[in-house]
Amino acid sequence: MESPGLFHFLFAGQQANPTVMKQKVHLSLLPVFILILAAVSLRAQPVLETPQVSPKAFVGQAVGLTEVMVKYHRPAAKGREVWGKLVPMNAIWRAGANENTVIKFSTDVKIEGKDLAAGAYGLHMIPSEDKWTVIFSNSTNSWGSFGYDQEEDALRVEVTPGKAGRFYEHLTYEFDNVGESGAVCALKWADKSIPFRIETDVHQVVLASMRNQLRNVEQFNWQAWHEAASYCLKNDINHEEALGWASRSVFMSPNPQNLTVKAQLAAKAKGEGDAEKEVKIAMKTIGKDLEAMPCTWKEYSAAANLALKHKQYEQALAWSEKAAGMAPNMTTMMAHAQALAATGEKGKAEKAKKEAIAKGTNAELNTYGYQLLFGGKGEEAIGIFRANAEKHPEDPNVWDSLGEGYVNTGQKEKAIEALKKSLSLDPPDNVRANSLKLLAQLGVEYEAPKP
Repeated sequence: MESPGLFHFLFAGQQANPTVMKQKVHLSLLPVFILILAAVSLRAQPVLETPQVSPKAFVGQAVGLTEVMVKYHRPAAKGREVWGKLVPMNAIWRAGANENTVIKFSTDVKIEGKDLAAGAYGLHMIPSEDKWTVIFSNSTNSWGSFGYDQEEDALRVEVTPGKAGRFYEHLTYEFDNVGESGAVCALKWADKSIPFRIETDVHQVVLASMRNQLRNVEQFNWQAWHEAASYCLKNDINHEEALGWASRSVFMSPNPQNLTVKAQLAAKAKGEGDAEKEVKIAMKTIGKDLEAMPCTWKEYSAAANLALKHKQYEQALAWSEKAAGMAPNMTTMMAHAQALAATGEKGKAEKAKKEAIAKGTNAELNTYGYQLLFGGKGEEAIGIFRANAEKHPEDPNVWDSLGEGYVNTGQKEKAIEALKKSLSLDPPDNVRANSLKLLAQLGVEYEAPKP
């Protein structure tokens, strides 16, 4: 026997005449019936927030200046067969759990070589044995793939699934092979990985960003214009516009950095790919700026170094002489010595070099020595380090630097002697650590002398 139900409760005591019953229900009991149904329906909905079986997750990655974000839910395998069972083959799948998996791009991108505009997309997949279809839908607010409509597709690409490399109990999105212009986003679950390649036109994105920034308060800072110009020079792009940016930086505050960048951009923009012509344009550009702008020895010294780099030795000699005359310090005199040597004036070069070393401070000599060392000029670096040790024999750092020079040139015994000398002078912690590390590389165990 059936238990008394909702209808028995509603119609208890009513006549059995169906017509009368229908009229009475329609006229008097239907509102009550609707309210009770609503109450029953509301009781089936959760009121309090509790942990979800498939928890929500977020993962993001910057690709250049493009931000990529994936919002998804993470179902667990729990011992079940995932592919072909839990996730059917050849059927649309939400690529996660619960509501839509959503992927968002802050700029236009390419997915597997196909264009996709900036924005948020519902992410769906169609699994198969050999190829998977990855779908980017314009609808992002559906519940899973139940409301999926192919007419709302923004893009479909085919990808090849691979092995995950380890077992993933929970569905996971990861970014691999990340570079400044691209990355691989991969869904990984159980033993499979489903990757798709994301690429950006990084230079166009950066240029658009810089143009926008240079319209704001940054436009009043010479460094902002210089950084924009330097980016273009480094990446060999956008030479004409970048030359304008460099010129503005120089006009605001001429200095060694922006003068040399402007000269090199002028060469790129106007040299027509002719190397000889580019050198002439660079020298002419920086020469005019040196004459027109309020420049110091620093700018003349930088110009001399640029001329040396391009083997314009006579011009380097003239500018280095000007710099040394304005401020006879180690930097200017060493540049002048290099220019003299390049023009064949060996005797004058040696004399200028000795004078430069004599004027050099401890820090200047140490820095210059490392510049030579890292530039592959080990013996020259040792000469500078040795001169510094002679000038400042009580400084443990100069002996540490000399020892490092010897290590890099394969002079083991001399390196050990210099490094032990450094340690005997009670060096600060960072110097001590470096000396001990170098000795260990040489196979030497060092015990500090007892007081």
